[in-house]
Amino acid sequence: MASAPPLLAQQQPVSTPIGEVVDSADVQREGDAPRHRASGYLFPVSLAAMPARKLIVYGPGDMSVQYTLNGGANGDGWIDLYVYPKDVQLDEEAAATDDIIREHYQGKRIDPPKDFGAPEYGVASGWYDATIGGKPYLTHYQLAHHGEWAVKVRFSMPADAAPDVRERAAAALAAFPTRWR
Repeated sequence: MASAPPLLAQQQPVSTPIGEVVDSADVQREGDAPRHRASGYLFPVSLAAMPARKLIVYGPGDMSVQYTLNGGANGDGWIDLYVYPKDVQLDEEAAATDDIIREHYQGKRIDPPKDFGAPEYGVASGWYDATIGGKPYLTHYQLAHHGEWAVKVRFSMPADAAPDVRERAAAALAAFPTRWR
């Protein structure tokens, strides 16, 4: 009797501070900006006043860059910008993202806050009151498909964020991070 093949271990994400990112099979540095080699997507050095802080590689062709002014602490907001191979249609992936936010973060869908603009045409999005780490947050996603690739933004900030945090976040999201670069 043949034995079952061993289960392949799932790759653990590898997080690297943005200043320490070096050229690899997954990423190429272009000045201070990392380029996703497989797709050619160039991650911005910053989204408005929110600089890139760390790059996370989840697996081949699947990575993100996190943007935040203060590292996401002390009432700060953050944006995670992901690029990965698309495997379903935009509406199906948007529905799955909505389900994840509702289930994992007790997300309740809300209208977009008045101080935040709408994403570009062809970008799926949603706003939520959510719970992260037991605390109330405002969270948002934007999702776009470009050829064989998906670009997704996940933004979160404390529900009681200071006005400067909200203003910074609104400006960063107005930079249209899901646009192909």
